[in-house]
Amino acid sequence: MKKILLITQGSQAIQLIREFYSLGIKPEDLTVLTLNETGRNIINYDFSNLSFLRFIQYYKINFEFVSKLSFDDILNKHVTLNDLVISFSNPFIIKGDVLDKSTFINFHPGILPKYRGSLSTVWSMLNNEDYAGGTWHYIESKVDTGNILSQYKIPITPTATAFSLNHKIFSKGIFEMGNVLELIKNSYVGIKQEGDSKFYYNKFPDLLKQSRFNDNLIKRIKFFPPSFTE
Repeated sequence: MKKILLITQGSQAIQLIREFYSLGIKPEDLTVLTLNETGRNIINYDFSNLSFLRFIQYYKINFEFVSKLSFDDILNKHVTLNDLVISFSNPFIIKGDVLDKSTFINFHPGILPKYRGSLSTVWSMLNNEDYAGGTWHYIESKVDTGNILSQYKIPITPTATAFSLNHKIFSKGIFEMGNVLELIKNSYVGIKQEGDSKFYYNKFPDLLKQSRFNDNLIKRIKFFPPSFTE
């Protein structure tokens, strides 16, 4: 089995690693870079990431904390030791010559190229789309522009919330992991991104200043525990 470097965080990363296990990938095949803004190996520091930290310690998965300041150096240290780098719920931008040292893929919880950047689910709802979705793609130097490995759509129903859609998108993305790994194994180059695109920055929109947003839509978008709710 190829060695995998996984850049991730949070409870959804637990589900991803369980999917790896179901595919025959073993704990010793994985190395994890995960979030801790201090960069210190203190297991109880970041409570938002605590369940994941306990999970990878339980399975004795090799891991290292990264912060915004340390990420580039630590990534460079690990990347040549691994055959595949997977970015999943990763808050850091991967850039520079390091991309030439291994195969890099990313999971984007939005439909590319139309929804690049952040808060794709929220903006899909605000733009009155029929669908949200997710995309597995190769990583290039420019954010969210690499060739597409796998993409799918999730219907935005009248009762859907940003919270429920996000869970559907991530769950489906994790379920697609086996297919994505098989495509990479077979040297699939992916599909070039084409069509309209827009980059959305990681700033939640001021919904109250937009008269075109009705109360029901605002409520469905803002229901996103533990954030966005009033």
